[in-house]
Amino acid sequence: MLAGREFDAGDTATSQKVPIVSESLARQAFPGVNPVGRHFLAHWHPREGKPGDWIEVVGVCADTRYWSLRQDPVGIFYEPYIQTANLDYGATYDIRTRLKADSLALALRRAVQSIDPDLPLMDLRTQREQIDATTRQERISATLTGGFGILALALACVGIYGTMAYSVARRTNEIGIRLALGALPQQVMAMVLREASWLSIAGIASGTGAVLVLARLVRSLLYGLQPADPISLAGGALLLAVVGLAAS
Repeated sequence: MLAGREFDAGDTATSQKVPIVSESLARQAFPGVNPVGRHFLAHWHPREGKPGDWIEVVGVCADTRYWSLRQDPVGIFYEPYIQTANLDYGATYDIRTRLKADSLALALRRAVQSIDPDLPLMDLRTQREQIDATTRQERISATLTGGFGILALALACVGIYGTMAYSVARRTNEIGIRLALGALPQQVMAMVLREASWLSIAGIASGTGAVLVLARLVRSLLYGLQPADPISLAGGALLLAVVGLAAS
C-alpha cells in the first residue's frame, strides 16, 4: 500500500463500493492529485444494459504484473470480492503458509467441502509452480540457447588452442636457432607469449565489437540482461585469452 487504506470489515455488499487502484492507474486517471477519496465510473456496459457504478478510491497500491510476466504493469484496480457482481469465472485465493503444499492441499479440500461439497477446488499449486508454468517456454529457450552458447565457446577454445599451438610449433627451427645463438629459454618464452597476447587481444577486440553490434538483434529475447552485459563479455574474453596463452 502506498496511500490510503486496505479493505476492511466495513466494506460490505451494501456499503459504498470501493476500489484500491494501482500506482499506474492513479497517475493515468488522477494526474497530479491525491486519488484517495476520488470517484470514477466502473462496470459501465451500455450494450448489456449496465449503467455502471460510481466507486470511491480508498487506497493506492504498488504496480504488479497481474496478467502476464512478459508485459510491463498496466493500470488496474482491485475490489473486495463481496462487492463484485460477477464471479462466474470463479475466484482465486492466495494462502500464505509454512506448511508443505501436499499437506496443505488436503486441509484446503476439507475446508471447502465443509462449506459446499459440490464446490470444485481446481488448479491447486504453489506460487513457484505458477511462475515456473508461466515461464516454461522462456526457460526452455534459455536452456537451449545456453547449451548452444557453451558449445560455441568450446569450439572456439578448441580452434584457438589448435591455431596457437600450430603457430608456435611452426617456429621450432627458429626457436632452436635463437637458443643456439645464446637466447635464454625464458626470453624465448616471453617473446612467444608476448606475440600470442597481441594476437589474442586483437581477436578478442574484433569479436567483442561484433558482439556489441549483433547482440542488438536478440534484445527482445533477453530478460534482466543487457545485450552488452559486461560480466558475460569479460568472462568469455578471459577464457579465450587463457586458452590462447596456454596453447602458446
